[in-house]
Amino acid sequence: MERLGELLASWLYQSRRELKLLYLKHGSLTTNRLSIFLLLLFCVIPLTLYFLISGATYSILQISVSYIFVTLLFSLSLVLVITWFKSEELFKSNVQSFSFLQITPSIINLDFFGFDNRDVDNLIRMTKGLPTAQKIIIRESAKNKQSGNIRFIFTFLDLIVSGGIYRMDTKTKESLFMLISERFTFQNSEINATTLPSSYSKWCSATQDGSYGDVRKDISEALGIF
Repeated sequence: MERLGELLASWLYQSRRELKLLYLKHGSLTTNRLSIFLLLLFCVIPLTLYFLISGATYSILQISVSYIFVTLLFSLSLVLVITWFKSEELFKSNVQSFSFLQITPSIINLDFFGFDNRDVDNLIRMTKGLPTAQKIIIRESAKNKQSGNIRFIFTFLDLIVSGGIYRMDTKTKESLFMLISERFTFQNSEINATTLPSSYSKWCSATQDGSYGDVRKDISEALGIF
């Protein structure tokens, strides 16, 4: 069973790889056109060649049933592969239904956040609901001194998420934690998702007390949000 699983996994990987390469080479093709192209290339043409060179005699009914069966089987395979690709795209581009304020890359204070160009690019892509190549890295700098501080990320998001993230309901909080886990990381360690609920509660309390007033001001200025 394990060997069979490895063979199927290898086949699925190769199929996805070849389809991805084909899609990149023919980027102007829509999904429907690409599906028809693949259906003709790997289904109709090979089956036609088989009937032509096999030398056997087949009735019209047998040939028709063969075309219908193979076409349906191949179409089902295509649907499964397309579904897989689409789900991957949705997962990578998912920003948990949040909308963001417009941020101008050229006015972001890179020194304050310790961002490099990739971080800025990933940040802008996130605010536009686009997939990112890597997670946004939160680094400690001489100006922010926030290495490993998840509450810094909460304050950061509170300023760029439309409507803020303060005192969210349970479902929206879960979406927020998923967004943070998928899109952000610290310089020297991954974010511990299990600590997010308690950290969020503490951040809300501290924000209500005004404890993050200076941090909010610094982040706003560094983002060019006034």
